[in-house]
Amino acid sequence: MSRDVLRCDRQWFSRHPLAIVRFRRQHSGEFETLNSHGHEAPVFLPSFITTNKVNLSWVAVVDVVRMLQDVDASQDGTRLRLRVRTIPLRRRNHRAMASKELIQAVAEELLVQTQMDTETNSGLDAA
Repeated sequence: MSRDVLRCDRQWFSRHPLAIVRFRRQHSGEFETLNSHGHEAPVFLPSFITTNKVNLSWVAVVDVVRMLQDVDASQDGTRLRLRVRTIPLRRRNHRAMASKELIQAVAEELLVQTQMDTETNSGLDAA
């Protein structure tokens, strides 16, 4: 993936300091590195989508540090952004609904991963 894509996202989030999710068009070859290692890019389909035909030509970029409201990390420039493929969301109200849903899904996944890590580490301590 081009550094230009990452720089573009970084600049966008700098100009929108309260934003957690950015929706944009997918850049050519954006997930090529992931695909070359035999992995698929994660996909997010908002629940309000009712069609079977999906065009995954957009990307939702989630600023995880902002989502977690980690003020210390935000101030020192620490960034962790998750990029997922999604459908075009041109309407503002659709982007707002999708943002809420995506933030909830990411938060739930982080919670599950944290719980799994805690259980794994607890099992190691007991052994």
